[in-house]
Parts: sequence; C-alpha cells; structure tokens
Amino acid sequence: MMKKFLIVGFLVVGFLGGWAMINPLWAQEKFPTKPITLIHGFAAGGTSDLPIRYLADRASKKLGQPMVEINKEGGGGAVAISELKNLAPDGYNIGSYSTGPLLGALMKKVPYHPVKDLEPIIQYAFAIYGLVVQAESPFKKLEDLIVFARANPGKVTYSTSGPGTPQHLTMIRLGEAAKVDWVHIPTGGGVPAVTMLLGGHVTACSQSTEWKPYVDSGRLRLLAVYSDKRLEAYPDVPTLVDAGYNIVSPSLRCIVGPRGIPKNRVKILHDALYAGMQTTGYRELLKKFDIPYFHLGPGDLGKNMEEIYETSSKIIGRLIQEGKIKK
Repeated sequence: MMKKFLIVGFLVVGFLGGWAMINPLWAQEKFPTKPITLIHGFAAGGTSDLPIRYLADRASKKLGQPMVEINKEGGGGAVAISELKNLAPDGYNIGSYSTGPLLGALMKKVPYHPVKDLEPIIQYAFAIYGLVVQAESPFKKLEDLIVFARANPGKVTYSTSGPGTPQHLTMIRLGEAAKVDWVHIPTGGGVPAVTMLLGGHVTACSQSTEWKPYVDSGRLRLLAVYSDKRLEAYPDVPTLVDAGYNIVSPSLRCIVGPRGIPKNRVKILHDALYAGMQTTGYRELLKKFDIPYFHLGPGDLGKNMEEIYETSSKIIGRLIQEGKIKK
C-alpha cells in the first residue's frame, strides 16, 4: 500500500513540476497583455485615418487592451512604414498600409521592401480617388482642365497627400496620356491637400474622398474619379476610362506589421479588427465618404500586395526609363 502511495505521489509531483515548467510558456503566449501601437502615415481626420481610428477603438474592446493610433506623416506614408519595419515583430507594433508607400518604394529609395518586409493582417477597404477643382473654377469638365493645361504648360498645379501616392501616379499617367505638363504640390495628408485647394493655392486637388463634404456642399466640383466604375453618389461624374483615358488607380487600404509576427497573433489581430468591420457604425462611416467596404484576410491580402507591386513595377519602371519619374 505504501508503495502505491509513493508511486502516486511521484506522479502528482511530476505532473505539477511539469505544469510549473509549462505554465510560464503558456503565460507568455497570452496575447495581448499590453497596449498595441498602430502607426498611421497620414494626417489625422482624413478618410484614410477615420476608418482605422474606428476599427482600433472596436478592436481594443475585443482584445481587452487599448490599440492606440499614432500619426506619423511624411513621404506619402513612407516615413511610418520605414519606422514600422524596424519594430519588434511581436504583434504589439502594427500600422496602416496603403498603395502610396508601396508605389513610393518603386519611385524612390526607401529603407524597406514594400512586400517582403511586411506581415499582412487585414484589408479593411479600398480607396476611391478623384480630381476636384473649386466650384467657381472655369473648368466644368475634365477636358476643360486638360485643354487649358495643354495650352499653358506648367501653369496648372495640383495637390495630393504626398509624392508616390496613387493619386500622384495617376496624375502623372493622365498627364502623359493627355500630353499636358502640370505641377505637383505634395502635402502631408488628404485634409491638407484639400485645404490647399479650398484656399486657392492650387488649381486642382487629386485625392481620396476627403473632398466629398465640400463637393456635397457645393464648394468643390468633382471632375473625374479614378475607379473602374462611377460612384453611386455621383453618377454623372465620369471615370478616367469614361473620359477616354485607360487609367484605373490601384487601391490598397490595410493593416500590416513587421514581417515575422507569429501566425496565432496575426489571427487574433485580424479577428479583432474584422469584428469592428461587421458593425453598423463602420458601414455607415464608409458610406459617408463613399469608401467601398472590402475585406481580405492575411493570405489573400499578401497576394493582393504582391499583385499590385508586380503590376505597378512595370508601369513605374517604364515611366522612370522614359524620364517621366525621377527615382
């Protein structure tokens, strides 16, 4: 009998000792246990900022830890991605990612690879871009602006959120197709870009839907959109394809992290952010700015990033070779 007690005792002690060794590892795997930083590469208050801020707030509630957005403007989003790439790949450092810093990496030297250095987490929307002028502008249609720009090289100026962004690249391609020479005025975000136009400092603004409230109120006029189909809110406004230019702007709005985040943590982050996407408030926010709802998980997002990178590389490579973009 005593021998049986000894055997059982050793088994219990062995089990508890093994659990004591496993338990610290289990505790380390619990995620998250502290606040998560979400870096956003553009100014606060714009259409690229507000959906992220909303999702971060909802994800915080699901995760039980705050997800804190920090705005790091500059370089069309490249400054934020340059910083994010070098942070620990532990899931506590993530950031917004858009087509701007991806394209920018093809147009200038940056300290990151726009696909290989980043861990895809979730795509939460895609952007709509358009070209706007002041309501009192003499340019009633896109062709009016193009005819004037063609007759007055260098006199038409346009603002964007930064160099290397989709709206900048689209204007380069449009200028090439229309045989016009206009001047790019980059800013630190969509709101400053629109503000420049409202103040009369530029002729036009090529930007995502930060212009929508001013178009709706009658202060700005929308000449064209860069999507593959017309916007439901503005059925009379042509796409660039409708206007005779075979140009559609690529679009990517997502959240990524430094490459190497453990897959289980990627899933936890994705699921928390995706839960926010399912709310009525998120759908209403997107509708307010005519941002189409769109979702991709980590795997499909990674493929989307690679496809945009490969397709854009060919276009930008040609423009650089022809001297239309300086690298």
